[in-house]
Amino acid sequence: MTVSFAQDIRPLFTGMDVAHMRRFRVKLDDFDYMSDPRHAQHVLHRVSNGSMPPHRSGEPPWPPETVQLFRDWIAGGYQP
Repeated sequence: MTVSFAQDIRPLFTGMDVAHMRRFRVKLDDFDYMSDPRHAQHVLHRVSNGSMPPHRSGEPPWPPETVQLFRDWIAGGYQP
């Protein structure tokens, strides 16, 4: 199964996630930004260690299956 940014990854980020991280110049909703390996690895690190979304947001941490989906997108070559 091919994992795509538009259909599989972008929908994982809520409007609150996008707005919050944009303040830090992290563009969760921008394919070009997210397909940069440095940026993708940074986001992967944060979602896999549970620091994103932040606890104070009220959103639950990503379950292992969702983190794996993000890993699969990276491993699959950042498909749009």
